[in-house]
Amino acid sequence: MSIKSVPDFIETILDTRLSTRTTATFRGHGSTDYKLQPSIFRKKEVIENEHILLRELVAAHPEDFQGDTSALEMLVRMQHYSLPTRLLDVSFNPLVALYFACESVKRRRRFRKNGKDFSRTEEVDGEVVSLTVKNTLIRYFDSDTVSCLANLSRLSWKYKIALNTGLEQDEFNDSTPVKRLLHFIKQEKNGFLPEIDPRDLDLICLVKPKQNNKRIIAQSGAFFAFGLDDEISSGTSDRIEVDNIIIDAGSKASIRKELDKLGINEKTMFPEIERAARYIIGSLS
Repeated sequence: MSIKSVPDFIETILDTRLSTRTTATFRGHGSTDYKLQPSIFRKKEVIENEHILLRELVAAHPEDFQGDTSALEMLVRMQHYSLPTRLLDVSFNPLVALYFACESVKRRRRFRKNGKDFSRTEEVDGEVVSLTVKNTLIRYFDSDTVSCLANLSRLSWKYKIALNTGLEQDEFNDSTPVKRLLHFIKQEKNGFLPEIDPRDLDLICLVKPKQNNKRIIAQSGAFFAFGLDDEISSGTSDRIEVDNIIIDAGSKASIRKELDKLGINEKTMFPEIERAARYIIGSLS
């Protein structure tokens, strides 16, 4: 059964039981084909040049990064400007995810009628993905583990592929790629000890960032930070439970109108002035 209205969706969310030892987050996709994968991993040439993307943007706009004291903060800013990162946006507010799940996505569909082949463009179903994590998987913006994961973005591809998380901890920390990673971590944490647990680099953890970004505040936002694993799936971890709520393709527009009545629209989700202007113009038609 697919969701066809906001009341249907709210009822589904309220019927979900949640343990006190877990936290629910939500992500909306305009198509059920989308993967739970950060944008940096979607193209081979992009992940191989991840360390260059970060430096290029900082070099071009240093004033925008002046207040950022960690790799995580730089990645959050990159995410804001739609540059690929190893962060995956989620929200603690399911209605925010529903808004994004109602984004229009169309596909060409082929069909046969009266012995002839035809094709037409059709709206596809969206989905809200519920990602429930054990509280032990939650980290904050100043976490050492998060520093390790975020600073992987500054490590060259040559060193990334040489990381061997199967080594014992002492041997792992004595390897050249890890020494290079430690060099970057110590730039933001002077007292960081060379004691990285290799298992931490295989983690996907939920990060609660600083609430110092208008869009993060507006969208009740958080991030999953990815290490060497590149996708969340049902079998990724016993600490992340993935559930999918299908949003009916033909109901997307009406659901957005219902969300607008609840104050969830382009103007409130994207507090930048140009998005507010676009919403105001659109509301006149």
